[in-house]
Amino acid sequence: MNSQPYSLAINELGDNDSGTRESILPVSCLHYCPPSVGSWGIIRVGLMVPESVMLFVSPNGCGRHGAIAGKQLGFKKRLFFLHVNEIDLVTGAHVENVYRAVDEIMEQIKPRPKAMLICATCMDDLLGSDYESIAYILERKHGIPIRACHMDPIAMDGKTPPQLTIQRAVYDFLSLAQNKDNAINIIGNFAPVDSGSDLYEIMSAAGIDKVNHVMACAKLEEFYLMSQARLNVLIKPLGRLAAEHMQYKLGIPYCYAPVSYGLESITYNYSILERHLDSKLPIADYLAEAEDTIAYYQAELGHLTVAVGSTANGRPFELSRALIEYGFRVPYIFADDIISIDEEHIEWLKKHAPATRVYTNVHPTMADFLKKGLKVDLAVGMDAGYFCSGARTAVLSLDTQAYGYRAIRTLFSEMLTALNSSQSHREQMYASGMVI
Repeated sequence: MNSQPYSLAINELGDNDSGTRESILPVSCLHYCPPSVGSWGIIRVGLMVPESVMLFVSPNGCGRHGAIAGKQLGFKKRLFFLHVNEIDLVTGAHVENVYRAVDEIMEQIKPRPKAMLICATCMDDLLGSDYESIAYILERKHGIPIRACHMDPIAMDGKTPPQLTIQRAVYDFLSLAQNKDNAINIIGNFAPVDSGSDLYEIMSAAGIDKVNHVMACAKLEEFYLMSQARLNVLIKPLGRLAAEHMQYKLGIPYCYAPVSYGLESITYNYSILERHLDSKLPIADYLAEAEDTIAYYQAELGHLTVAVGSTANGRPFELSRALIEYGFRVPYIFADDIISIDEEHIEWLKKHAPATRVYTNVHPTMADFLKKGLKVDLAVGMDAGYFCSGARTAVLSLDTQAYGYRAIRTLFSEMLTALNSSQSHREQMYASGMVI
């Protein structure tokens, strides 16, 4: 495999049959939702279901990483393990042990869990173990909803990779509602949209009573009410399978209006919502506010060179385009794959920033990448901060969710804060929970 960076000037990638663009280089296997890193791994995403617990059926290695992440990130008391050894695998005894483990959890844990996920690993996928049937049997026995989910990096190259199926499992707890509310659900991301976002004000003006997100639900009953929403707004592609499943199972249509930082992209997102809600949205004042925000921060930040990474809360190509449009220079982008919605931004970058270089995080040659000594004033995203060592890093974390025109203010505010911070990249990594 050629170790040279990907050039925006020679992009000739074809579509695959899953509706996404082919990977730039090998498909990511290091940063998706594994148990072996912190932040939003498979376990933590599954436990977005309120008042739920998870039984993780795994060898010691996977279990060890999950246990450390649970302690570090605060979900240890909701996580249980069934460790599997080689004899269990050969004899299939671990499958029978799942029933006993769930019985023990339900008998001993107080208060009694109201929902459960049973997470299988790639070893059981290779064996063909039927965890869906196991979950169904246990659900009937214990009288609570139980769903199966999978931590299976072997499925990364398929149409149903684990980072998508885990979200589908989360929303599979919802049932068809007889009545519909004048509400929308935000799907695909890991935190409710920031309370200061213009989304709430614009939706309220359009007659929408509530904007739901699973992480805003303290009780399982509150989560169930999301099945009554009139529309799912998919703002991160990782929720695509969940949105499709909810449309089929619950009759809730969805639209894709992803997190964006460019004025044109944000305005287009609101036009998508207008069509699906059949309502004119009052965005003019918020657009003007965003233009004032841009002018203010351009003066504050000056002419910076910025590297953009894939771990930032956004899409690397759209974010890079936005920063260039706002007057910054983006010499480097770190991105592992391309989805169809990226095309227009890549074409724009090819025309307006042909010298920008795109690198993948997971190619083997990246092990020696630091020797290149890339220098920028600021990195956006932890991966960009690592590869451009010495630069201040704006994390743009997944633990909070900016959206709408005010996402621009969030971006610039984090950039300015990072420039004035004395915190090292290592300190930021451990503080964010991205490593264990």
